[in-house]
Amino acid sequence: MVNLLVGLALGLSMLSAAAVWVNLQWQNDRQILLRSHSQQDVRALMDTLVHDLRRANFQALRAGSDNGLPGLCPSAFCGLAEDFDVSSHQILFSVDRNDNGLKDNNECSGFRVNAKELQTKTACQPPVWSTLSDSKNLQILELNFRLQCDNSPDNQGDLLVVQLRSQASSDKWPSTWQRLVRLRNHSAHVRPAAQNCTDNSA
Repeated sequence: MVNLLVGLALGLSMLSAAAVWVNLQWQNDRQILLRSHSQQDVRALMDTLVHDLRRANFQALRAGSDNGLPGLCPSAFCGLAEDFDVSSHQILFSVDRNDNGLKDNNECSGFRVNAKELQTKTACQPPVWSTLSDSKNLQILELNFRLQCDNSPDNQGDLLVVQLRSQASSDKWPSTWQRLVRLRNHSAHVRPAAQNCTDNSA
């Protein structure tokens, strides 16, 4: 009888330990899965930023020529703040989405952070900002831009440094992501003289 009770106690102890181990393993696997999902979400947001920024100031048809002189606007897609404006935490730009050379109301774009959510601009007047992320699952803590202007004669477009700092609800610590974007439609030929560049290369 005593041996039976001892065996039963040992069996229950082993079963309890196994249950604790399975629970810890499940929690660990769940954390890994949540972290993977949050990384995929941030990567998708960064890919969206890069894809749209590469088209900044794209214009299918140019209304005239700028004669290679800086600061002159050859079309409806440059010259205004809504066409291209970079601050440390926000960027505005326009894109000729339908390739008709005319700036329609849905061809003003941009990115910013508001209430820890990433937003994109979807209309010129009045300005409309649409949310791309959900702060309940992923908080965007910072979005920073640095414009590095290329003034060389054979420049391939200015360089934009994009840095995004985020924290998922499943993470204890925030993470920082950075991408470099070559602005092929934005260069010294169409850049306003007052454009705020963090760095200038000759």
